[in-house]
Amino acid sequence: MKNSLHYKLRASHTICNKTIIQELQQITELRSGEPKILEFLAENEPCEQKAIALGCDLDPASVTGILGRMEERGLIKRETHPGNRRSLFVSMTDIGQKSFLSVEKIFEKVDSFALKDFTNSEKAELFRLLDKLYFNLKENNHEK
Repeated sequence: MKNSLHYKLRASHTICNKTIIQELQQITELRSGEPKILEFLAENEPCEQKAIALGCDLDPASVTGILGRMEERGLIKRETHPGNRRSLFVSMTDIGQKSFLSVEKIFEKVDSFALKDFTNSEKAELFRLLDKLYFNLKENNHEK
């Protein structure tokens, strides 16, 4: 079991998330799913809720709940845009932006821990292989 791909991926994901959560709890009040959404918004705002769900690999119902809690706490705002009044576009508030800056520092710190002692070519190869693995899994998931 410990030499299987799924075990190594799950174990790495679990310890990565645990480290991120521990770091976040020390300096923010962000909840599960929120750091990922802030990171996505930093690169894609303003955007529609369905784009967040796709970009974060979350189901739309989960995103609805997370965004509702984030909006209540002043991290994000949802607004209509001229020419597209049917869709709500999500963007960060100043509070959300400050929270994202904290999240970004933590993500960078955890990435640094995880990639310690990797050469630049090993990092590039790791990212290439992880992208390939992700797309293989995503393709298989869509076939069902």
